[in-house]
Amino acid sequence: MLTVAELLEDPSLGLALVAGQDEGDREIEAAAVSELTHPGPWLQGGELLLTIGLLLPDDTAGCRGYMRELDEAGVRAVGLGLGADLPHQRAPARLVTAAEELGMPLLTVPDGVPFIAVTKAVFAYRARAERQTLEQTLQTQRALTAAAVSPGGLLGILAAHREATGRTGVVVDLLGRVLAQTDPDADRLVERMSGLLASIRDHGLTAAAADISDGRRRELHALGAQRLRAWLLIDGPAELPAAEQITGDLVSLLSLELERRHGLDATQRRGRAQVLDRLARGTVDDAVAARWLASLGLTDADRRAAAIAAPDDADDLATDLLTTLPDALVRVVDDVVELVVPLDIDLSGVLATLTPDRPAGIGIAVRPGAVAVSLRQARSALPASRIQGRHLHAEEVASSRMLLNHVGAESLQAFTDAVLGPLEASTRSADLLRGLTAYLEHNGQYAAAANALKVHRHTMMNRIETVERLTGRRMDSAQDRHELWLALRAREIVRVSAGPAK
Repeated sequence: MLTVAELLEDPSLGLALVAGQDEGDREIEAAAVSELTHPGPWLQGGELLLTIGLLLPDDTAGCRGYMRELDEAGVRAVGLGLGADLPHQRAPARLVTAAEELGMPLLTVPDGVPFIAVTKAVFAYRARAERQTLEQTLQTQRALTAAAVSPGGLLGILAAHREATGRTGVVVDLLGRVLAQTDPDADRLVERMSGLLASIRDHGLTAAAADISDGRRRELHALGAQRLRAWLLIDGPAELPAAEQITGDLVSLLSLELERRHGLDATQRRGRAQVLDRLARGTVDDAVAARWLASLGLTDADRRAAAIAAPDDADDLATDLLTTLPDALVRVVDDVVELVVPLDIDLSGVLATLTPDRPAGIGIAVRPGAVAVSLRQARSALPASRIQGRHLHAEEVASSRMLLNHVGAESLQAFTDAVLGPLEASTRSADLLRGLTAYLEHNGQYAAAANALKVHRHTMMNRIETVERLTGRRMDSAQDRHELWLALRAREIVRVSAGPAK
């Protein structure tokens, strides 16, 4: 953009700066001529206003008001035409004073230089700047395109952009891991922008954000054609000609490269799905499982499985998971994506990031030959995940509380009444129920249970004998102890579901 100082350097114009000497870096976007006493409403801002001062106020106060109005209208500088046949042969002191006080650059246009010459100079400079910007943009586009058709991949495209614009570029996957970077301190940029990324993550392919501060511009852009594949982070000077257009080209080319990589991975996906098919049929010898995994370049580390509901886009989700998790096994069965990963991968964190709103079950950790067990567990946890609206581990589904939670309140109450009713009807119900609970929780150890309740051991023995007599259950029967324990758990659930007593 043309500045006041650059315009003054044009020898063909002979302009002189008589006020606002410290404002030479003001940028001039256009030139306008006006002899109105109040030209503000007719201006758009950014202008060099040219005038011969035909109706210039006669006093300093009036000139202050005139200059203040121009400043409020966004005028960047004022040019006063001088000449023997014009109202002024030199800049009036009152106008110079007003301009100096306001910090408005005041230029004088010498006799013999028409305003049209100044106007042409301003717009010629603008045309040259726009042409230069266009040429630079075209050169950058060619460089990016050349990088995109070369073997350099994501890094090659980012490097071409870095060389052309001076801006750092980083591509991270959906888990925030760096896929390609132009500078070694990419992790710092990722960390700095993590909060901004979290705020737009759910917007999908439409996501974009910018942070402009300290003279720098940091941007975030979603990458991908039809599905979100990765994120682009850019950091560089705030001012860059045609930055938006260049960034748009960069986003497009990086997205194409990511889609190309997805297409090339089709054979790999089929191979991994076939191995998972074998492992899912049943448990096999670990040595056999290790050979199957080694054929894919994978280790025989212990693994964990997950089953994710994907009724509308199972194939796309499977592709995303395999691309993001290079050590994973993935296959699609009906509308469910089955995923098997090594234990060093935070499977719960991965699912929370990539599939936060989908039902998912997670199996236990198993040796390679027992992947089928973890898969069955993950599948069995899927219905409960749909009901509870969150990802569930097999361990949670295996608990008796989970089982009881799926029994109707009336049935639970009936079971509780049948087993514990005689105790609750007793005048000693509170002591008996507390004693039974402590006894069962301490594995039938009278001393430990008595200590927990701070009663004598004989007192505890007396309470348990009373429980046996009233309920007809014997503590030396595993089935009777189990039914008593289930009844106590059911009693808790019924009380919680009923809410506080009124």
